[in-house]
Amino acid sequence: MKNFFTEIDGITMTFNDIGKTEDGMEYIRIYFEKPVEDGFCFLESSLPMLNVVETEGFTEQEQKELLEYASRNAFIIWELAREGGVGVA
Repeated sequence: MKNFFTEIDGITMTFNDIGKTEDGMEYIRIYFEKPVEDGFCFLESSLPMLNVVETEGFTEQEQKELLEYASRNAFIIWELAREGGVGVA
């Protein structure tokens, strides 16, 4: 994870560089995490599909809200990933 994007309500969202599937489709892995008493809540997804790859600790409603946030900001994530990633807060 080279690219840091944002922190909202104590939840940090980070994302990887652009990857390619075997058939040439571009994707970006997105990670949300929030510290809790026993460790971290986390959610892993990817653009452009925004399906949940793995999650622990976030409720279904929280997952939905986080994926909606990623969807609303997808154009910025793609832009930053294409530029090679910079720290953005």
